[in-house]
Amino acid sequence: MNQITDQGHRGVVPRIIVWNLSAIVLGVACGIAGGPSTASLGLIAWIPIAIIKGLASPLLFLAILHGLMNEQMSGRGVRQLLVTCAVNAAAGVAIAVILVNSFRPGDALTPLVRGVMAQSSTAIGAGVNTTTWSDAVKGLVPDSVLGPFVQNNIPAILVLALLFGFAARALGRVTEADGIAWAPWFHTLRSGVEHGLGILGRMMAFVMRLMPLAIFASVAKATGEQGLAVFAGLGWYVAICVGGLLLQILIVYQGWIIVVARTSLGQFWRHARLPVLYAFGVNSSLAALPATLNALDDLKVSPGASRLGACVGTNFNNDGILLYEVAALLMLAQAAGFDWSLSHQLGLAGVCVLATLGVSGFPEAGVIALSLVLTSAGLPVELLPLLLPVDWLVARVRSATNVVSDMTVSLAIDRRLRTN
Repeated sequence: MNQITDQGHRGVVPRIIVWNLSAIVLGVACGIAGGPSTASLGLIAWIPIAIIKGLASPLLFLAILHGLMNEQMSGRGVRQLLVTCAVNAAAGVAIAVILVNSFRPGDALTPLVRGVMAQSSTAIGAGVNTTTWSDAVKGLVPDSVLGPFVQNNIPAILVLALLFGFAARALGRVTEADGIAWAPWFHTLRSGVEHGLGILGRMMAFVMRLMPLAIFASVAKATGEQGLAVFAGLGWYVAICVGGLLLQILIVYQGWIIVVARTSLGQFWRHARLPVLYAFGVNSSLAALPATLNALDDLKVSPGASRLGACVGTNFNNDGILLYEVAALLMLAQAAGFDWSLSHQLGLAGVCVLATLGVSGFPEAGVIALSLVLTSAGLPVELLPLLLPVDWLVARVRSATNVVSDMTVSLAIDRRLRTN
């Protein structure tokens, strides 16, 4: 299966990389030649981001619902899955918060971000408002079915998905003599959710084809306004995000492998190399799933633990996206001059957790999730094009991190199931 997967995408990875690099080079040349006149190109970079923002809310709802309606979401392994995911998520948030507050990389992005904020309809003081506990609770309660989708209210969308998912499971579960079964309509509904995700995924794929053009436009605009100095700030962005993801892999995941799974690191990486490299190349942990399952088979992980950790767990275990999302949000807030307290930062990190649920299988999943979080934090979504020149590289590290995370969770579940 690995050979088939490799051959099927052998020419895709270089082509994507060439397109993105070409867009950056052409954007720099255009920006230097055109100067401030390239400002109008910002509209081209904004269009795909606006479409992604519009599709993000229904995508998040269906992704969470699809995970809840998974028939394997039961049994003793689920508790271990949720515990492991929670520990990994907490570690990812902690790494992002510590790095951003220690090195303050957002200060290097201040000229870029302030320029966008000045032209945006979002007031620059919006993000300094302190959210009270009563406001947070009110945000969780949907006052209508469609309202949360119109407002991109992530907590309320999560509540709707949970209510719908658990109600469907309760009504669709049928007790039979040989165990638990599911009513025919439940399978039909779940199939409908899958088709809905497939349609949204295809729509996203069409939009992602515009990304090289968006990268060109954003680079040309930024270079025209700020010159080559723009890449100094973006370099900090890449360093913090990639450095944080590497810390998550080297400290947190390898800690699980050594302490809990009691597996040799050499043995683990020997088998994990292919799915990790493949996810990096195609920028999707879901596309690397066949190779991930094969690697887990080679590591002698039981099929039940593999399916639970890599197939079901991929809906909840998106540490690569989460760490990047928190870091990017805090860096943009620093650049905008928002003075958030630690408690406020952690509260928004919780919103980031909700936004990452179920989206890891989609291309540019980090951009999808961040488009929702920026709105919740009082930052304009127009800031996203600023990150496009280098985000294609960070995105591949995110996808590779998610694959290592899925494998680590599967190993931890397998170890617990064998010892209990």
